[in-house]
Amino acid sequence: MTMTQGAAPENAAIPTASRVDRVKHLLARSDVSRSEVFDLVHSLSDDELLPFGLRAYRLNLVSLFGRDWPRERIAQAARAAAISKILGGWEYHQHYLPRLTSAPDAPQVNGAHLEQVRALLERGRGVVGVSFHFGHMRYLPSEFAHAGIATHLPLASDSYNDYWTARASNPGAALWKHFEFVDVEARAGAISLAKALARGELVFSTIDGNTGNDGTRGDARRSKVALLGSECRVKNGLFVMAARFGSPVIPMVAHNLDGQRACRLGPVLDPGGPLRGADAERFVEEAVQSAYTFLGEALNAYADEWCGGDLFHQWRLPAPSVTHPANEIEQRLREHLGTGGRVVMDTRRIVELPGENDIVWTDALTGRCYKFPLAIVDLAARLADEGRGVDLRWLDQHPSDVRSRMWSLICQLASRDAVRCHG
Repeated sequence: MTMTQGAAPENAAIPTASRVDRVKHLLARSDVSRSEVFDLVHSLSDDELLPFGLRAYRLNLVSLFGRDWPRERIAQAARAAAISKILGGWEYHQHYLPRLTSAPDAPQVNGAHLEQVRALLERGRGVVGVSFHFGHMRYLPSEFAHAGIATHLPLASDSYNDYWTARASNPGAALWKHFEFVDVEARAGAISLAKALARGELVFSTIDGNTGNDGTRGDARRSKVALLGSECRVKNGLFVMAARFGSPVIPMVAHNLDGQRACRLGPVLDPGGPLRGADAERFVEEAVQSAYTFLGEALNAYADEWCGGDLFHQWRLPAPSVTHPANEIEQRLREHLGTGGRVVMDTRRIVELPGENDIVWTDALTGRCYKFPLAIVDLAARLADEGRGVDLRWLDQHPSDVRSRMWSLICQLASRDAVRCHG
């Protein structure tokens, strides 16, 4: 073991393509029906969802809920979240935006978000709306723009290009009259957001996973927050801007509720006026933590809609790695197995990642990886099967040299909480 840190039928159009290739083909098109895309994506097997980040969703949901949720619930939520990401982007960019007209669209999301933002804007200090890569987040800024609220959406360059393409292909849509999307990776991109707040307008952003120009582990314009017991480093630039202009911040998520899109609002975080120095710093830290506490509450209820959950490991800080004394671990394991017990993989923190010729386990909390050589992959398979696990009888079936090697690996895994006593 090693450790490391209305169109022609699609079948006729691409008759030799695999189902995954077919999905990717359809996701690039706007001239296909919603039901065709949704039905195909929902029918994908777990193996077919692997190219769309299913393993990362599993890993990151285990890091948050491994101690509280059974493995089956996490697996179901990970699958649903991966599908949410696939369909959410296509539905909005390829199905919704191209069909907009010169008349403002009817509301797509139920809730009090429009009234709440209007009331906050009346204070004359602008508003910072924050959401997360969650559910139907793309419809929220559209809602505000269609309601006549000047809305400014900061985006990374790739997302900016998606909106630019949508506007170029449907320039007469009413959405663009009150909707400005900003490439914050371009020079002076953030300045336009500051000007919008100074004019008393709305800046809306999905803030989780915003890695910034300094990469996933940078520390510029970041705060440390707790999210469901995990420590994370997140961008705080919009909160700093809110403190400077005295703009209230309002968190929100758009999720499914009884078959419809619904908006859930968090507590308004109001600096009360422009802040400087220690007062501004205090507001930023408290407001950022409050926003992510709100995200945690939403995840507890709707984790299957966390379409940004595949990137959580990029901004979650790894938990400290602890190694228990080898002699204590070995003695405990011998006593447990000697009374008929078994040892199994700790599925509350370990995710299995099969490779071509080996098996890799990843500790969702620490990021530590364990690689099983081909010669003993049957040990990994046995440990991962909670219904069987590894007991003395199974170990004794192997030659002494193989048994000794397996025992050594089991002790190493137990010393790092990768396996646990069971039964």
